[in-house]
Amino acid sequence: MINLLSLTNINKKYGSHEVLNFREWKIDNGIHWLKGGNGTGKSTLFRIISGQTPFKGEVELNGINLKKEPSNFRSKISFAEAEPQYPLFITGNELIDFYTETRNAQRKQADELADYFEMSAFINNKIGSYSSGMLKKLSLICAFIGNPDLYILDEPLITIDVASADKLYHLINEKATQGKSFLLSSHQEVSNDKLKLDALFQIIEKQIVKL
Repeated sequence: MINLLSLTNINKKYGSHEVLNFREWKIDNGIHWLKGGNGTGKSTLFRIISGQTPFKGEVELNGINLKKEPSNFRSKISFAEAEPQYPLFITGNELIDFYTETRNAQRKQADELADYFEMSAFINNKIGSYSSGMLKKLSLICAFIGNPDLYILDEPLITIDVASADKLYHLINEKATQGKSFLLSSHQEVSNDKLKLDALFQIIEKQIVKL
C-alpha cells in the first residue's frame, strides 16, 4: 500500500535558523490535524509539501515525487495559506476565474462554493475592499475548486465567523467521505463532534510527533 503522503529526511533552514529536521513522516488517507502555536514550523511544513519553498529531503504523494514530477505533484494538491496575499486590484471573480481555468474545473462548482460561503454578492468587488473574513472565505472557495487528492488548509478557522466555520467543517467531512484527504493546522482546539479527525500531530523540537 502506498501512503498518501510521505516525507523523508526533511531539513529546512532560514539562514542559520533550523526550523524542521526529521527523518520520516507518513500519513494515510483521512483528516489530519497539526496543532501548535505560531513559530513552530506548521506553515513552513505546509509550504514544503505544496512545493512553495525549497528544502532538503523528499516528498511523495501517492508515489509521485515532488522534485521529480513537480507539475504532476502540484496538480494533486490544493493549498490555502493562513494569511492569503492576493492582488488588491483584481476582483474576487477574476481570482476565481484563474483558479477555475488553472484546475480545469467547472465554473458551476465555483459559483456553488461562492453561494455556500455567502460570498456571491461581493464576488465582483475588488479584493482590496474585502474584510479579513471575506478574504479568508475567498481563499477557501479557491481551495475547494477542482478535484485534488489532498487539501492543505493552514489556519482555516482564523477570521471567519462561527457559522462559516461550521460550513467549512461540513464541507471537509463531506469531501472526506468521497475519499479526499486533509492536512489542517490550527492553534485552536477542534472538537471531534464537528470534525472526524483521523490523527492529531504536533511539531516539537523540529520533529512531527503523533499525539
